[in-house]
Amino acid sequence: MAEVFDRVAMLDNFPLIDDQRHIEGPAVAVDIDTHVDYNYADRNAYETQWAEETVVMERLADVLKQGEKFINMVYTYRSCSKALPQVKTADQANKTEIYEGSYAVLEPEVKKLKDFMYFQRDAIKLFCDQIKKLTVIKKQKDKEKEKMIISESLVWYLIRLLDLFALLDALKNMKACLNNDFSFYRRALGILRGRSVGADDQTQENNTLYLFLANQNSITTNLKTDLQNVEMYDDIFAVVVNQCADYLEAERYMLPIEKHCLLRVMPYCLFLMDNEKDEKKNIFKRKDLALNRVAKLFKRNPVVPLYGDMQITLEALIKRSPHFDEKVWGTSSVSEDAKVAFEYEIVNILDQTRAAHNDFIARFANTINEIKAAQRTAKVLKDALTLAECQEITATVLRGLQLLADWSAKVLQQSAWKFARPNNDSSIESQVEYERVVKFNYKSEERYALVEFIAMIKGLAALFLRNDSLLAPIIRRTIHDDLQEFVQVTLRELIRAMSKSARNARKNQIRSELLQLRTIAADWAGGIEPVDPALYGKKAEKDEKVQIPSRTTGPSHTQLVLIRNLVFGLIDKGEDKDWTSGQLKDLQVFYNKSFFYKYLLNITETVTASTDLADLWYREFYLELSKRLQFPIEMSLPWILTDHILESHNPAMFDFVLYPLDLYNDAANRALRSLKQRFLYDEVEAEVNLCFDQLLFKISEQIYAHFKVHASSLLLDKPYKAQLEIVYAPGRFHVPKSRFDVIMREKHIQLLGRSVDLNQLISQRMNTYLRQNIDYAINRFEASDLTSIIELDQQLMALRLVHRLLSKYFVLDPFDTTLAEVNESTSLVSFHSRIVLHIIFELMYDFAPNFNYNSITKRFIRAPVTFTEPVPRDAMPKSNPTFLFGNKALNGAYANSAELLKKFIGMPHIFSMLRLISKAGLPLVIGEVLRNLELKFSNVLSPYVRELMSGMPASSKHPIYDYGSEGGYGSYQLKLQAIATYPDLKSEVFQNFREVGNSIVLMNLFDLASTQLDSARFIQAAPFLGVVPEDFALGSDQANGDLSASSPLYANLQRLAATLEDKPDLARSPAILRDIVTNAWRADKYYRPSYPHVSMFKSVLQRINHMLAPVRDEWMGTDTGYIPIDSTTEFYRLWSALQFVVCTPPDEVAPPAPGAPPVAPVPAEPSVHELFGDGLFWAGSTIIHFLGQQQRFETFDFCYYILNVDEAAAAPSAKPQMREFFKMVTLVRDTNQTIFAMLNTYAPISPAPVTPLHPPATDQELTFVTIREGARAAPTSSASSSSFSAAPAFDIPPPPPPSSDQDDWGAPPPPPPPDFDDMPPPPPPPM
Repeated sequence: MAEVFDRVAMLDNFPLIDDQRHIEGPAVAVDIDTHVDYNYADRNAYETQWAEETVVMERLADVLKQGEKFINMVYTYRSCSKALPQVKTADQANKTEIYEGSYAVLEPEVKKLKDFMYFQRDAIKLFCDQIKKLTVIKKQKDKEKEKMIISESLVWYLIRLLDLFALLDALKNMKACLNNDFSFYRRALGILRGRSVGADDQTQENNTLYLFLANQNSITTNLKTDLQNVEMYDDIFAVVVNQCADYLEAERYMLPIEKHCLLRVMPYCLFLMDNEKDEKKNIFKRKDLALNRVAKLFKRNPVVPLYGDMQITLEALIKRSPHFDEKVWGTSSVSEDAKVAFEYEIVNILDQTRAAHNDFIARFANTINEIKAAQRTAKVLKDALTLAECQEITATVLRGLQLLADWSAKVLQQSAWKFARPNNDSSIESQVEYERVVKFNYKSEERYALVEFIAMIKGLAALFLRNDSLLAPIIRRTIHDDLQEFVQVTLRELIRAMSKSARNARKNQIRSELLQLRTIAADWAGGIEPVDPALYGKKAEKDEKVQIPSRTTGPSHTQLVLIRNLVFGLIDKGEDKDWTSGQLKDLQVFYNKSFFYKYLLNITETVTASTDLADLWYREFYLELSKRLQFPIEMSLPWILTDHILESHNPAMFDFVLYPLDLYNDAANRALRSLKQRFLYDEVEAEVNLCFDQLLFKISEQIYAHFKVHASSLLLDKPYKAQLEIVYAPGRFHVPKSRFDVIMREKHIQLLGRSVDLNQLISQRMNTYLRQNIDYAINRFEASDLTSIIELDQQLMALRLVHRLLSKYFVLDPFDTTLAEVNESTSLVSFHSRIVLHIIFELMYDFAPNFNYNSITKRFIRAPVTFTEPVPRDAMPKSNPTFLFGNKALNGAYANSAELLKKFIGMPHIFSMLRLISKAGLPLVIGEVLRNLELKFSNVLSPYVRELMSGMPASSKHPIYDYGSEGGYGSYQLKLQAIATYPDLKSEVFQNFREVGNSIVLMNLFDLASTQLDSARFIQAAPFLGVVPEDFALGSDQANGDLSASSPLYANLQRLAATLEDKPDLARSPAILRDIVTNAWRADKYYRPSYPHVSMFKSVLQRINHMLAPVRDEWMGTDTGYIPIDSTTEFYRLWSALQFVVCTPPDEVAPPAPGAPPVAPVPAEPSVHELFGDGLFWAGSTIIHFLGQQQRFETFDFCYYILNVDEAAAAPSAKPQMREFFKMVTLVRDTNQTIFAMLNTYAPISPAPVTPLHPPATDQELTFVTIREGARAAPTSSASSSSFSAAPAFDIPPPPPPSSDQDDWGAPPPPPPPDFDDMPPPPPPPM
């Protein structure tokens, strides 16, 4: 058995890993009640004159128990007649069936009402009989001139029975539905009277019940009538009133319901004592009643809770007394009313209550720690603490129980005060009266105070219940030892004193009662009563210390009552001459201390009863008053308090958010255990489900918004944030203070007997919010053009950081998995996604046709005029500040920053696109762009080029130099008139060339951005791969062996794995170590760059070169073996014509009128360059480059020729139109040179070999330059023309030219890097 106890004791130190704080009410576990009240069934075991009184108390206890059932029945009664069908006409066919059904439904309910009527009749009779017996005893004692002694225990039962009558009468008056249902029942019974058996007897009974229900205060009236037949009943009632006053003044009560019971019974007793027919029974003239102190108690507590949502005003009952004298009673002034209101409102005592709570929590925690420390060090558990320490612990527990009861009483009294004084402000729109007493009757600070009171009550109660098993043995031992100390030590001296005067009848009687007390309570050492000389009035020869056995066993309920009655009788019966001052004081100290024993012996029951705040939820009185089935949760006080915490965003109160929900636990517990009404529990459960859903929604919303603000604030540019804080109020862009970490760790909160994992539920909400937010961000992107790609990138970066922050508290789905699910890219065989598809859509239908490229800024801007239909997009989703960047301040900051990038598309947008589509989606985007280019070449540009070729002049020979620049310009303007006036030139030809050029530029920017991202990743990974610049410059050809085998990442992990495998005691999972080494080798292969560098733009240019294959022969013209000068069908000559049209300045507006101020000439319309940008030149130059016509184009271009003539002329042209033309030509030439330089770098074209031309020896001898056949085939060498050496340099240097083995333009693109599963296994570890 000792081993069993040791193992049970070990459970106290068993570690439970749980980092959550206790921020909820107590959770009562399944336990055994060790202090059972058997209702005096064991009274025969004790021989005392008070044993007969226990028979009366037993009967009264049974009546009280039965009366409690009727209280619950009447309070929870709901009308049945409202739900029954009504007979509309007298000749209705199913009238009889309706009445029969109504009778069947109402008969059980009416039977309950009849039982109620009979119960109150029998209870009144029993009460009056008991009062009559007491009056008989009083008469006899008066005759004998002795003092009548009524035990306080019996008086307490009389107080409770009077309170029962008052409660039942008030509840019956409140429930009008009782009479309504009975009236409906009588109507149905009257129709069916001929069929019922015993109708006459039932009619008489029903009439009696009707009068009982219809008359107000019928129970009180019946009681008062019966009491008139009892002589001197008012003397007994005076004893009751005085005891109530004594208890209240001495605070001799524990539970709030006991305090309120004492306050309710006093006016009820006074009303029953006052008899209008007998002037002698005028309560205001009685000398045995101190009405002054009663009036003080009433004025200090004018309003008292009655039951549930009902309250009573004490003075109202007194004022109904027939002999009420206002002069004797006194009146309340306005100042006194204000003082009482101040005392009722707990917000005024919050500070001192909080201080008392914190002080006691510190003392109690220190006490618990000392107990545990003592038990750990003690060899024998019962010897761990001394008696003095146990008494100190018991005193601390008693102080805590009194604090709990006092705080709960104040909360309930404030609730009653609010019910008695609703907010009758006429400006408040309320549907029912209940709103005025609950919803609109608490100010914000009062709600905070009420929440904090509930938190202190429930928190301390939970602390008591968690340590009940630790405290109960100590308390039982203390009570046992104190009782034995009193019986075996204190009483011993009293018995010896009384035994000396045994001939005195009074002292002999006292000695007899002392011996009875000694026999009832003594627990002798060894179980044998010692021979004590004190019993004979003698002193012991030797002063031996009494050996008191220390046991963890308290007295039984009957034993405790009898002990207290005996002590009370000794105190009340004895006279001053019978006792010394010290002896009387010892009896009084023990009597007062023993009052709390019954509460200390059952801490669980005491704490549960003290902290029952279910009255804050129950509203049956107001439901009856407003004729409603139930009120919405907006009128429910628990939810009002909870919602106030959530909506006020007060971080200091957030720890208390779960405490108001414990009121639902109290309400449900009362519905099941006390009221025993399933429908009430169902209503509580339904409200809890709704409120908890709302709570979970609001908490999750606030937590998500907080972390969204946190992430957005961290990602906001720091210098930008500093400037914003200078302009705006400081702190707007910082993370607000919060206490969410406490609520986020709650994994097992108790609600209606269910353990709820709040952390898991919030985790599900966080996953949902992340999905919704990602969907919201993608929806905004799908409703916008490509410039919003940066906003999408920023939002997804913020969401990724939010996910990382939330993952510290919650178990969330991987962010990449969530993003793939919402982005609809979860397929293993498809790289389609919503983002990728919208990017492709925007590139095809908006970016390529409607944006102009600027080679200087490397940006695309929206064209001033569009030649396409408006792009159809989804509607912009409704604005949600939380789903953007958290709050309005951060949304504005990010919006201002993003607005700067909304006017163009440049490298920031390209980087964002690459981050969003990743390398997996990039081939799809490039493939769709190239597929679109291929369609443009074959289906659009080819027909238009053919058509325009037919409109070229018959002779395109350059005009002679003597014409000058103006002459040459005019000559070409006339020759190219047909081209310039072609109807579809701008809307189709230039438009499609722009789309081609924009696509090519986009591919180049993709390549540059991808190279930068790869370089940044490689720089970050290089230290782990062991790559240094010297080794990297050697390349893969000169590297010795496998570089991955010597990388720090792989080598160090391999050595660690080998070391741990040599020590099996350290390596618990060798297989995992091998997997780590293998994955390290794969990661090294993945992040190590490949040799040589593979250019994406080069592969794109290779595809474009293949796209030109169908039109190559047509656009290269007829091969005559020499370069035609006058006319040609080659593409470059057509492009020269188109370029001339581009460079031609637009017409100007008409000059100002005579006398008007001069203004600068303004073009009538935008120029072609302004309409289409530099993408036009990228398209033409790329085609010319791959057709091998670059040198011919630069030699024979019309615009270049005119510009050369003007530069060579002695007097250049000064006409404004010519100057604009030359300015444009210069810009176009520089742009073309830049384009050709880049194309020759990525895709060099080798010029055809020629035969040198020698001067003829004679006039008849001619040697022509012969052109090698196949010269126009795709080049294979990497030689570049020297004419591009003066091209402007790039911001980012292009990659080095490829080696000779990669210049085969007919070869397919290089294969992708190998997948993890395709890689060969890592090399074996070194031996």
